This record gives sequence, structure tokens and C-alpha cells, in this order.
Amino acid sequence: MYLIRTVVLFTFFIACSFAQELQLSQEERNFIQEHPVLRVQNERSWAPIDFIENGQAKGYGVDYINLVAAKAGFKLDFISGRSWSSYLSMLEEKQLDIISSMKRTQQREYYSNFSEVPIIELYKGVLQRRDTDPISSMQALKGKTVAVLKGYSQEEKLRLHFPDIKIILAESKLEAMRLVMNKQADASIDYHGVHQYNISKYFFSQLHSIPLKKDKYFTSVSHYIAMRNDLPLLKSIIDKSMKVLSEKEIHELREKWLGNTYEKHIQLDTHERLYLQNKRTINFCADPDWLPVEKIEAEKHIGISSDYLREISKNLNLQFKLIPTASWEESLRFVQTKKCDFLSSVIRTKEREKFLNFSSVYLKMPLVITTRSDTFYVHNLKNLKNKKIGIVKNYAYQDLLLRDYPKANIVFVSNAYEGLKEVERGTIYAYVDILEATSEQLRTSSFSDLKVAGRLVEEISLSLGVRKDNVILFDIIEKGLNTISTEQKKEIYDKWVYVTIEEGIDSALVWKFLLGLGLIILFFLYRYSVTVRHNNQLLSINEELEKLNNQLEELSQTDQLTKLSNRRHLDNILTLELKRAKRFHSKLCVILLDIDFFKKVNDTCGHQTGDEVLKAIAAILQKNSRQIDTVGRWGGEEFLMILSQTNLVQAGILAEKIRQKITEHNFGLDYPLTASFGVAELDIYKDDESSLLSRVDANLYTAKESGRNRVISS
Repeated sequence: MYLIRTVVLFTFFIACSFAQELQLSQEERNFIQEHPVLRVQNERSWAPIDFIENGQAKGYGVDYINLVAAKAGFKLDFISGRSWSSYLSMLEEKQLDIISSMKRTQQREYYSNFSEVPIIELYKGVLQRRDTDPISSMQALKGKTVAVLKGYSQEEKLRLHFPDIKIILAESKLEAMRLVMNKQADASIDYHGVHQYNISKYFFSQLHSIPLKKDKYFTSVSHYIAMRNDLPLLKSIIDKSMKVLSEKEIHELREKWLGNTYEKHIQLDTHERLYLQNKRTINFCADPDWLPVEKIEAEKHIGISSDYLREISKNLNLQFKLIPTASWEESLRFVQTKKCDFLSSVIRTKEREKFLNFSSVYLKMPLVITTRSDTFYVHNLKNLKNKKIGIVKNYAYQDLLLRDYPKANIVFVSNAYEGLKEVERGTIYAYVDILEATSEQLRTSSFSDLKVAGRLVEEISLSLGVRKDNVILFDIIEKGLNTISTEQKKEIYDKWVYVTIEEGIDSALVWKFLLGLGLIILFFLYRYSVTVRHNNQLLSINEELEKLNNQLEELSQTDQLTKLSNRRHLDNILTLELKRAKRFHSKLCVILLDIDFFKKVNDTCGHQTGDEVLKAIAAILQKNSRQIDTVGRWGGEEFLMILSQTNLVQAGILAEKIRQKITEHNFGLDYPLTASFGVAELDIYKDDESSLLSRVDANLYTAKESGRNRVISS
């Protein structure tokens, strides 16, 4: 039975993964074809979010927008080397299409569309020298000099709310840090993670950053993707592409760029230290039966939240004492009657905000629907009309479900085990809980005929809930929670969320399992297919035909020998780029090159060797071109390069570089191989495709007539 449950869960996740495919309308697909390249800002030195290193755009924001663009099918052209205020002006004047990471403000909404969801949440920190008294609040900066980046929001906030603070404007984050290091400024305010990253990278050992957690004006900030507000289709495409990013992709980005920026050392103020001296033991209440989140077993607290409290206790050098309860309702009542100081796992609701302060979220979990195995998949509670749906009484998502599904027939159970038992008996049709708790019950209890039948769009976020009358304790626990690293959080989750990997399994058994899995998947797909309407079937067929057409279109655009763009695709791209250049008054160049005396290669070494030479030339062109450039085989031994955002001087330099690369390359011939180049820049007032190609062809002819192995530009 465990094998069946495992297969059913696995099948469910496969179905979920298919649901995450990007679905674009025809209008949105047309937009991408008409706007294949998006212009994105790339800042000088805002590491680890957005910066330049060795001429390349890098950072969390850069990688995030690259992921989103790849999902949609856009290419990106990163515009580097400008100031932040310049980028804002460029977005307002439509000279930029996207700013990959920006705070949402009322003023910026006049000229920007923002993504539906943020890409990251950051909190501010005060950078200062280690040989000065710690500054952990804005009040301590009165009368001091603070270095901030010109045009950033902290400049505006300081001028508006802290007139007693002197301001020095810096053009970059590194400049601001050096002003502090050289004692020209007492401090600098920026995101704590940005400070930590640069301190580590540039060995600013005499500097440190102290996070601003509770300041009224410098709270945590969500950063969004900002887009031109005259292209609503761009916003729609970006929002859809962000929704199909997997948790794994986002987690890997956070680990790559932000994994080591958490604050390890706890800075407690005088009141907090005095509080801990007088109150060594902190009482807490928990959910008595909600594994893997938490459980009370033999009057001991176990589970994910228990391990979080253990880390906080160790870092703060204090003792947490469990106050056992018989139910979650009793735990809520105990914290309201001050029998315990805080709750170890709680979901924020308006009702609970009356008596609790909530820490930062330490765990997010999806809600799933569990039914008997003989039912269909359920993707929405609205589909379960008049069916009884069980949830644990007084769990926070009770309000969430009642709000989103007011007509649902919801009944209450005392815990997860009872809820699943009622489903198995047939007393209720379905049970809703977090995926982790449901999986734990299916694994450890004797349920033989249940399955996870669907995943709701709603998810819950867990925090620590501290009594509202104990603000000092709340600040202490929040600081302790923020010392737990991403690696530690992952270890805690992996410890309690059951995942098993069988080793040494016989290969015959593996094939039998896969065969059984395939049959089960086919069975459920059949059951599902007979319930959908005829128009959905037609939609599925049309989507499949569209995929095949896309594949055929890709084949029709590629030169089969060199794998570069073919003549037809080059014509289409040149038309699009020429329209774009004329619309935005941007630069556009083309390079046409021809291999010198290529007929000699075929005549003396054979056509197979000639083919290898063409493929080698193609590889050189690809290696020395940008992602936004289009490189293709124009015909025979001729190749064309289309270079957007490039002037004639830059194109000439690139052509000369490629010419040298070809001359120096060993093609395996008894003689050196060379190529001749023609380069031409678009005149947006005079040229069309035909005249631009005529000019570049004439320049190539001049290069060959002048002795070959040279570049002629005009």
C-alpha cells in the first residue's frame, strides 16, 4: 500500500508540473516576435543584486530576469555603465524596456508597470567602521554624516524624515563604502545583504553592517521587475513567465547570490539584555499533533519548529519551556490568557493580530486536498459542490478557505489523523491540510485507500507568534530567527519532511515499478480525459499542433550544416531589427564576410573538408558574438552578422577581431585560410533592407578586389 501511495503522490506532482507550462495568447506570442530583444539596465556596483564584472552583467536580479526571459523566449540587451537616476529617466522616456529589480513607489508607478509578485525582499543595514560605537537605530545617526547612493530611495527618506543627518552622495555602492572606510562619512545606509556581500568580496575587514529591523522608515522592502507602462502585453508575459519559475530555480538563485549574507551575530540593546538576565525561561505553546511542523510527544516538543527554537535558544543563550496542551484551540487560549509567552508555529490572521506580533515567515507550505483513491483529481474546492470538506478547527487557513470558497461545505475535525480517518470511512469527501502534514500521516498511519487529489493555489506561511504585550521578547526572537542560515533551514526541512531513496534495487524491480507507474498514469489520464469537455480536447490538439509547427519553423530557420540561422531567418530578423532601430533611433550594423579562395579547399581537399571548414568558421562567429546578435549563413561560403545597438566603429573592431581569429585558426590545411569583410551601418533616414545589404555587399567586393583578408567599412 505504501508503494501505491508513493506512486499516487508522484503522479500528482507530475500533473502539477504539466500545469506549470507557460501558456501565452496569440497576441502575446506576436508581441515576442515583434520585440525579440528587450533592453535591461545593468548597474555598476550593486552586488550581489545587479553589477558588472569583467564586462558581464551579474547578480541575483540579472540571473532572475534571464530566467524569466528564457521562459518567454526573449533575448536581453543589458545597458551598462549608467547611474541609477539615468536608468530611471531612460525607463520613463522608453529608452529602457525593463529594470530588473526596483522598489515600488507611487511616483514610479506614473511611468512603470510592476510585476504582480516581487523577486526578492530585502532589509536595510547601517554600514560603519568597527572601531566606532555600534549604531543600531536611526536616532543614533543624528548629527552624523551618512553616505548614500545618488537617486536612491534612502536619500529621499533621509532628507524628509531625518533633517539632522548630513548627507554625502555617492555614485556607486563601493564609493559609499570607501567614504565610510576613509572616515569621510560616519555610516552608509543600504541593503544589509549588499553590505555583507561587498565586505566579504573586497575584504573591507574594518567595516561591518548592522541590520535595521524595526525602524519606522527603513523597513524591509520588496523589489519588483519594472517595465515600460506603454507595453501592457510585456507585463502580462513577464507575470506569466514568473509564475512558471520553479521553487528550485529560485532557491538556487538565492543560494548562489544571497546564501552568506545573513547576520550571524546578534546585536541586543540594553533593554533586551536586561530582559534576558531577569527572565531566563521563556514559556511557549505548540500544536500538539501537526507533524512534521511540530508535535508534543511524551511532553517533549519535536518537529521543524522545535529545531528552529533549538537554534534560537543556542544563539541567545536562553531556555524555552514547553507548556503542554491537549489541542491547538487550547494553545491559542493559553497564549491569550498569558500562560505562555509565544506560539512556536502560527499563521497570521486579522483576528490573531489583536493579541500576537508575528515574526518573519520561516516556512511556506502548499495546501492539498486528500480524498479516497477512487475519486478524480480535484483542482478547486468549487468543484466539490455539496461535498463535505474537513479541516482542523481553528487552523488559520479556515478563514482563508471560507473567504475563497464561501459555498464550500466545510466541517471541522480535531487533528489531521481524524480528518484522514473520516475521509477513509466516507463520512466526509475530502480533507484539506498542508502537503507536508498530509504526507507524514499517509506515511506513518495505516491509510490504505487515500490519495492526494489536488493542490490549491492558496499556501500558508508560518511564523513565531509572540504576545502583543511583550514587544521586547518579540524583538529578541526576531533577531534570533534571522541568525539561522539558509543552509540550516534546508537541513531542518530535509530532516523532518520524509524523502527516501532506495539503493541497491534490482533492475527488474525498477522496470516493473516503472511499468506499473506508467499504467497508473495512463489510467488516471484516461479517467480525466473522459470528464473534460470537447472544447478542451480540441484545445489540447491545437496546442500540440502548434508545438509541432514551432519545431518545423525552427528547422526551417536553421542551416543544417553550420546550425546557424539560414538565409530566410536572416531576412526576417534583419527586417525586425531595422524596424526597431528606426523606431527607437538606435544603432544597427551588418557584417558580411566571404571565405577567400574557398573553391580551392573543395577542389584540393574535397567537399567533406570544405564542410568542416564552414562549421569551424561558424563556431568562430558564434564564440565572438553577443547573445543579442544574429549570425547566419548567407549562402555558400558567405556569412552575415546582424548587430543591434552597435555603431560602425564597434562593428569594424569586431570584424577585425574575427578576421584575425580566422587567420590564426588551424583548419588542418596545408595553407592559411583568410576571409574578407564588408561592414555597413544603417542610415535610419535613407536605408531599407535592400539598400543596406547592397552597401555591405559593395564593401565586401571592395575588400576582395583590394587584395582580400581585410575589412572595409562605411
